[in-house]
Amino acid sequence: MAELTWLRSRHMELGTEVEALQATAAWMDDATMLELWDRITGHVTFFVNDLVPYISVEDEILYPALTVAAETATPIDVLRAHHAEIDRLAADLDDARRALPLGEDDAWRQVRKALYGLYAVARLHFTVEDEIVLPLLEADLDTRDAEELEDAVRAVVHNTQSTLDFQEA
Repeated sequence: MAELTWLRSRHMELGTEVEALQATAAWMDDATMLELWDRITGHVTFFVNDLVPYISVEDEILYPALTVAAETATPIDVLRAHHAEIDRLAADLDDARRALPLGEDDAWRQVRKALYGLYAVARLHFTVEDEIVLPLLEADLDTRDAEELEDAVRAVVHNTQSTLDFQEA
């Protein structure tokens, strides 16, 4: 049985950022508009530059291996539905963030709704992957295949991050 230690470690890193969403939503009432804007901008940047590219890599590399291990595509359909919801909610958060300085009545409620929604869906997604997907893959892959899978994910994540860094420059 192989261990997908890099993927588990990456999920922990991403999970720390996901946990911060809930903290921001709880803190909003004590924040100034500028403080909230800065923190929400950080969350949007995390989704655009880190989480959304990472879940795209899962679709490209991890899920084909899961189809073989699980002998069905059903779990992948559920995981891809999570990805679509994360994309939608990240866009909702950015829209709500942009409405804050305009003083739109509903903007604070929309920000809080998007934060809690993103937190719930992303946390569920990583829990399913950590407790179901990765154990399935670890049981199916030998050590060499696991290393190759993690190397492929790592390479695509690195290339995606390098492209984003170049675009921001």
